[in-house]
Amino acid sequence: MRLFNLLPLVTLCGAALACGSAPAAEPPPGANPILRDRFTADPAPLLVGDTVYLYVGRDEAKGDDFFLMKEWLAYSSKDLRHWTAHGAFMKPTDFKWAIGDAWAAQVVQRNGRFYFYATVQHDDSHPGKAIAVAVADNPLGPFKDARGSALVTDATTPGPYNWNDIDPTVFIDDDGTAWLAWGNPVLYLAKLKASMTELDGPIEKIALPNYTEGPWLSKRKGLYYMTYASMAHQNVWEHLSYATAPSPRGPWTYQGVLTGPTKDSFTIHAGILDDFKGQSYLFYHNGAVTLTDGQKGNGNRRSVTMEYLYYDADGRMWPVTQTEAGISTPPKPPTGKAPALPDPGRSDPRVAVQQFAQGYPDTWPGSPALASVTRPFEQAPEPVGFHRDGGGAGRLAQTFVPRADIPLGRLSLYAGDGHGTDATHSLRLSLRDVEAGTELLGAGEGLAIAYRPQGAGLLSFDFSAHPAVVLKSGRRYALALQGEKDALTINLRASRSDVYADGEASMDDRPLKDRESGRTADFAFALYAR
Repeated sequence: MRLFNLLPLVTLCGAALACGSAPAAEPPPGANPILRDRFTADPAPLLVGDTVYLYVGRDEAKGDDFFLMKEWLAYSSKDLRHWTAHGAFMKPTDFKWAIGDAWAAQVVQRNGRFYFYATVQHDDSHPGKAIAVAVADNPLGPFKDARGSALVTDATTPGPYNWNDIDPTVFIDDDGTAWLAWGNPVLYLAKLKASMTELDGPIEKIALPNYTEGPWLSKRKGLYYMTYASMAHQNVWEHLSYATAPSPRGPWTYQGVLTGPTKDSFTIHAGILDDFKGQSYLFYHNGAVTLTDGQKGNGNRRSVTMEYLYYDADGRMWPVTQTEAGISTPPKPPTGKAPALPDPGRSDPRVAVQQFAQGYPDTWPGSPALASVTRPFEQAPEPVGFHRDGGGAGRLAQTFVPRADIPLGRLSLYAGDGHGTDATHSLRLSLRDVEAGTELLGAGEGLAIAYRPQGAGLLSFDFSAHPAVVLKSGRRYALALQGEKDALTINLRASRSDVYADGEASMDDRPLKDRESGRTADFAFALYAR
């Protein structure tokens, strides 16, 4: 659908008449943003027969206000270039137990019915965000609450975050198994029963590198894809990243960034339409459009956009370049292999780096000789890296004091995310005797660490090949990762308060403080004896 119907323009110029400038030409069909009648966000495409339906949330925020979203809109197209607006088809308050917020949603079809999964704000009986499900016999509705209650609430996913139950994506596999994934900043996954309105079994936590929110689960040629908004917890505007797996349960292989931040929007949200008339497409949103009434787009007033999406012979997605032309020009498929992640380099041979032993660890494995926290996931929810609001740092450190001698065998950090190391971005692991001012690792120089991007989990260092190091009872030590200021190499997980009384975390020797409470914090680590 287009806003402007331009009349023929006649320009008269003469001695007594000034020439006016012609209005800007209407963008060609398929140019970005593709929807220009209202501000729209969080696109979710659905193919039914020869028609693509596009479900979006409507942005109505004024000025610099935060998101104001009161309804979901539907559009349809048979060629992806000309869109018919069908208006609002549902509001959050159509769920009697919800009080607002038409956040990200998706519609799927099963057995001739259409199931709408949406993020809403629950009433005070279950405060926080929740996932609703509605059902209709037609892709345009009318949709009705299918349960009379939320499918997922904060009580379903207990943890340190009270905003985590957002952005549902639903995928129905070839064998009929339906999967639901959702969450910020933890990605949750669960089966759905055949009714599509009940969870079928336990909820799993899927740890993917740099995951923030907005997952989109899809499958193409036997390979599963999880495309998601990423990097926001590294204090940058959201990117889109993706991972692949042989099963929705994994193991997931991180494939890197699909596309970077969008114009004038700190969020991005993927919707994927595969093999429509032989071509795949990526839907997302930016903040680039200005409506006819003069309202300008921004991070809270977004507009749906789309690009061609390509895969190489191995199933890897080619990085997407965001354009104003969108799909108004013919596709130009790339050839060869999509770019691979950079080589992380090599770690010092005196240390064995073990990555991702456990995602979102509830406890430390084995019996640590010393640990800053006992429940890492619960007690250390905050990602902290070399890039941080208020100034970056080149050294992330934590001091500690052993209560008994520890012949050092292994160190585990609760860490994850970042782009990892490569030829231009390095990491060094340091362990200093604070009182003596001496470095205990790598012959006094620390140890070079090669790090591949991983989800939030355990990053461990085994010192079996290192000369013996004995940490003495009562002495103060500092372990640290040293990198490049403002580099997006890695994030450690930190507490929101001083949970470890015998030490403190720091950034470039400045005490680490929680952003919201202002209280000093600790990094989550555990030491093991040989």
